[in-house]
Amino acid sequence: MKAKHLQLLIVGAALIISGIIYTMPSQVNIKSENNDDTNKEKANGFSDEQVLTQAKSLLDSNQIKKLTFFESALKNNGEKDTALFDQLGRFWDQAGVPAASAIWFEKKSMILKSEQGYLDAAYRYFDAFKSTEDSVFKNMMVAKAMANYQLVLDLNPSNLNAKTDLGVCYAEGSSEPMKGILLLREVVTVDPNHEMAQFNLAMLSVKSGQLDKAIDRLNTVLKINPKRIDVYFYLGQVYASKGDKAKAIENLKSFVKKTDDPNAAAEVKKMITELEKSPA
Repeated sequence: MKAKHLQLLIVGAALIISGIIYTMPSQVNIKSENNDDTNKEKANGFSDEQVLTQAKSLLDSNQIKKLTFFESALKNNGEKDTALFDQLGRFWDQAGVPAASAIWFEKKSMILKSEQGYLDAAYRYFDAFKSTEDSVFKNMMVAKAMANYQLVLDLNPSNLNAKTDLGVCYAEGSSEPMKGILLLREVVTVDPNHEMAQFNLAMLSVKSGQLDKAIDRLNTVLKINPKRIDVYFYLGQVYASKGDKAKAIENLKSFVKKTDDPNAAAEVKKMITELEKSPA
């Protein structure tokens, strides 16, 4: 069976399944207005105030009441109440807006200057980077994530989770993707069983067309964590790209057998049926 035909069969459901496997938090959608001042400001990025104002527009009445309480406390307690910053950050976590949450955790980290503080901000900026399609906002979020991850590594160079995420930021959100790949390779050199570093290297291998390397990395992820059933789905995709119908079906069937998500299972079963009907 031709590789291109296999890919066409798999790609539609792949979009659905990837959404099921990875649920990203909702992201503030910052829209530019049609005036020169706004467009000029957008070219330079968004202010924290803009992000928070747009985020507030997403809240329901009960959330607004809670936020108003926090904002009132902020006025009374001043701008250095780290406990309140933490509460505001967690409020936005619950609201599902990582960009707004990251702002408050970054304010907290600027006072405490601790490894965990920088991590709290970095993780949320990283989530915001992954969950927005706005290119300017995406660049802003990845830059802030990278800055905070670097502060983590300045304090603790052996933090492999931070180095992994920083590597992904460079690889997927900067003009220096090779720097990111090298950071990820550094992680797996120190710890070959670092699951996320291996997984991200696999995904980057797929993007660069190095499919055999991707398969090796994905199988390594499965050895590290046999519960990562999403890997079977990705292996199915990679084998489809290689034109290997049998291996694609085998891995997709493994995904169906192991997943407890009926919607994901149903979509993959459709893919398997189409593959089985297709000419070799």
